[in-house]
Amino acid sequence: MFWKFDLHSSSHIDTLLEREDVTLKELMDEEDVLQECKAQNRKLIEFLLKSECLEDLVSFITEEPPQDMDEKIRYK
Repeated sequence: MFWKFDLHSSSHIDTLLEREDVTLKELMDEEDVLQECKAQNRKLIEFLLKSECLEDLVSFITEEPPQDMDEKIRYK
């Protein structure tokens, strides 16, 4: 029957957040991180609210990345 299939798929972000050694950069490399924030993914929001993550996010926003960095990484 239709119900025997598991249609609930967990996102890759949830899988990453289950690890203890996940980093902010790993999460930022995920394509659906913004969509997960908009969907109010509780695990993701709690991770982003940690003081070390907030400090890194503020530095990403306020500091200019080095010119010798790959353009794709600089853009992120």
